[in-house]
Amino acid sequence: MSHRPEKSLDRSEFLRRTGALGIAGAASLGFPLLESRAAGAAPLAPVKDIIAAGGGARVKIGHIDGFSGVYALASESQQSGLQAAVDAANKKNSRIQWEIVRGDDANQPAIGSNEAKRLISQEKVDVLTGCLSSGVGLAVSAIAEENGVFFLAIGTHDTNITGPKANRVTFRATCSNAMLASAVGPALLKKGKKWYFITADYAFGNDAHDRFLKILQAAGGQEMGNDRHPLGQTDYSSYMTKARNTDADVLVFCNYGPDTINATNAAIGLGLQKKMHFGGILCGNDVAVGMHTEDLIGSLWGYVWGPEAGGARTEAIYQIIKSRAKGLPPNWRQYLGLIAGEQIIDRLNAAGTTDTESIVRAFEGHHYDAGKKQQNYWRQCDHQAVQQTYAGEIVPKNKRRSADEYFVIASSVGGDFAAGTCANPDSTKAAAIISSQKVPARADYTAVKLK
Repeated sequence: MSHRPEKSLDRSEFLRRTGALGIAGAASLGFPLLESRAAGAAPLAPVKDIIAAGGGARVKIGHIDGFSGVYALASESQQSGLQAAVDAANKKNSRIQWEIVRGDDANQPAIGSNEAKRLISQEKVDVLTGCLSSGVGLAVSAIAEENGVFFLAIGTHDTNITGPKANRVTFRATCSNAMLASAVGPALLKKGKKWYFITADYAFGNDAHDRFLKILQAAGGQEMGNDRHPLGQTDYSSYMTKARNTDADVLVFCNYGPDTINATNAAIGLGLQKKMHFGGILCGNDVAVGMHTEDLIGSLWGYVWGPEAGGARTEAIYQIIKSRAKGLPPNWRQYLGLIAGEQIIDRLNAAGTTDTESIVRAFEGHHYDAGKKQQNYWRQCDHQAVQQTYAGEIVPKNKRRSADEYFVIASSVGGDFAAGTCANPDSTKAAAIISSQKVPARADYTAVKLK
């Protein structure tokens, strides 16, 4: 039996690949602890073969997220859900051990790119996941494609990541802005057709504005203004003064997190809720906890999941994330992390390997229960997780499931309707890219066998 040459392994890579075998187990199978072969001798067998023979493996999941910066709390929510999925898998099956290695992108694309490179080249993670900032997600997707590493974006909503800037190695677990706008836009149109926008000036916010504007104009509505603000803005008084001086009947927030908190609080401070209806592209319990919710009753927001989603697994999922919620209400960011983690583990097991192309094929077309009435599926044409998408409404205290559940699902659209067909312009561009790309060979890496 002949073996292809393999470069020498550093200690961390040796330990990763030997997994549960440990040093003693590796030695018993013939893996020398010290190099003692004569110069010019045939190279050692790839360590992955030892893994398969011993029946154990370790898989490293690189999780890049904004653990510092404006989205820190939301990123920790995604991490808590991801960790829950990993803990459950490790408890269920000791043959394969799953490990999370974190990287902090600080919500900056350049830092996210560097962290992706570090996780790939130094930590030698097998797959990448995470990201909340759409700008970071797009940057990490490009690095993953360049290096031939699978990437599952957990919480990035900019439509482009499964559209004109798609990559073969990249999938998205959450709803795109186009999907969210298709759920919220029609509900907001019932409140009025003169909209004023407050937009975070980066990929996510600008894409959200564009998606909403298309719906507004198609219905014969009018944009009364669009103020763009930098990520992390704290003073919104000038924007709200401008909005107050128009006859807009709907104030639309194309931002998220602390930006939404600060912007809505500023609007309420000037009494805009008394003359306009409020709504936005995205909100959840983790954001609403900092908002003046009693002044926002009836406002409508893009909403990914809630405990009333009505699926067979919904209540069980809610209990898992509730038990993991620390310092924040249970929220759909946790849910996304949990579902993403479950799918990474399930699809890698189905592929039987950490080889990137094999993982891509295992994801494409796969249907799965994500705790909604309709099953989700990973669409082959654009790698979007097609799923039911909601408009969430903030309700008064006496109508809440519990004190920290601020929303009810006001309306729902089916996944195929929300995502549109593969013939839509975004998906058509994605399909052209995905079908034309070939996954490059990953440098200094041997795929782990899981079967």
